Amino acid sequence: MIDQQVSYDIYTPFGPKILKSSVPQLIVDAINKEADGILTDEKKRKDHDYSHNLAGNIKYECALPLHKVPSLELLINKLSSEYVTKTVKDYVDMEKTAMSYSAWVVSQYAGDFNPIHIHDANLSGVCFLKLPPGYDEEYRREDHHPSIGCLEFLGSVPNHFASHSYLVKPELGDIYVFPSWLSHQVYPFRSKGERRSMSFNIHLRSKDGQPKKGVDV
Repeated sequence: MIDQQVSYDIYTPFGPKILKSSVPQLIVDAINKEADGILTDEKKRKDHDYSHNLAGNIKYECALPLHKVPSLELLINKLSSEYVTKTVKDYVDMEKTAMSYSAWVVSQYAGDFNPIHIHDANLSGVCFLKLPPGYDEEYRREDHHPSIGCLEFLGSVPNHFASHSYLVKPELGDIYVFPSWLSHQVYPFRSKGERRSMSFNIHLRSKDGQPKKGVDV
């Protein structure tokens, strides 16, 4: 007969980690100001066009010079360092590691979407900057598995006893950092107005300039 007092542990040894944080409103405003200067100027929008590097069916995708928002670069550096330290600290010495960044603004309107894709980097991230005025009401009206305008991470295949996806409803100022190989997608919406986000890639290198080898984050 099995004793009623059964001791056990449940482990989660597999699967990628996703970091969630928030961006202060002052930084959100600074990013939007820089993005507005690009998106509302036809020449700048053409000069900064980033769509050829991306998978999305999106109205505007423009490179964002991170050095124009120094506080944002510092925040990304801090969050990325925290992510690496908490996940692969036994393999990566951050004191000997340099990070380089690329960032772009995704300006999405009704019907736009981003199909399942991955990024070519070590870490990637997204920050939500604007939502259409009617977005929350549209989301509330979805009566079955609401997903309009959402970001979805796909970490596995459907299976018993384990989640295979993680659905994120965009909230202004929320920022996520995740492994660049993690598949993800963005669903379309119907509301009038702009859904704006900033995406970024992070490359880890040894301070001697060599790419980090064996980094699985």
